[in-house]
Amino acid sequence: MRFVWALMIWCCAVQAQAGAWPREQGGVFIALSQDATQQKLYAEYGARNDWTMGGEVTMPKGRRLPDVSQFAHYPVWRGKGGAILSLGIAGDLREAAAATVDPLYDGVAEMTVRLGAFWGKGFQTGLGDGWATVDVQVERIVSTNWVNTGLAYKVDAGLGLKPIKQVMITAQAQYWRRDDDQFLRLEGGAALSLGPAKLVVQPSIGVIGPKDGRVKMALWLEF
Repeated sequence: MRFVWALMIWCCAVQAQAGAWPREQGGVFIALSQDATQQKLYAEYGARNDWTMGGEVTMPKGRRLPDVSQFAHYPVWRGKGGAILSLGIAGDLREAAAATVDPLYDGVAEMTVRLGAFWGKGFQTGLGDGWATVDVQVERIVSTNWVNTGLAYKVDAGLGLKPIKQVMITAQAQYWRRDDDQFLRLEGGAALSLGPAKLVVQPSIGVIGPKDGRVKMALWLEF
């Protein structure tokens, strides 16, 4: 459990990142969110040739430094029936994971690199349009690894449904592992469209690792 807070923060940080589908050129997406563990500002932009670029700033509760990330995604395969596969790379600057076990490292920064593969597929149901996603990411600390941790692995599997134009419903399983530490959360979500904005509520509960219940509130803007 020595990296419980580090894995919780990293897991939450990647949830909203661009997945398999590229954002259309010139399109902008901004999300503001908050729960009991953090506040976050996230943004992504549709660049040329199907590239999606973005970044986020997260302020975890009880930490001295914010987490800052930049990422880029690009689709490498499109299959029949709307299936798509994208690859991505991200760089993070955050407070060292060692700070969770030794206060001497409070305020010490570390840098990481993440590589990911993101699959998605749309489908139709009698209840409305739906989609499925699977995101797989691997993270490595590239600055000084103060406590000699190994690679971190993250897998998210999700389903979504849009029963009516104004409402979107989602469900996701989020798994994280590094060395002997692992973490699994189940999250539901509902989004209500208000013009170019969406008001989002996302309750979640831990299954492996911290088993606390949590509710995240978010505002999404798309233009």
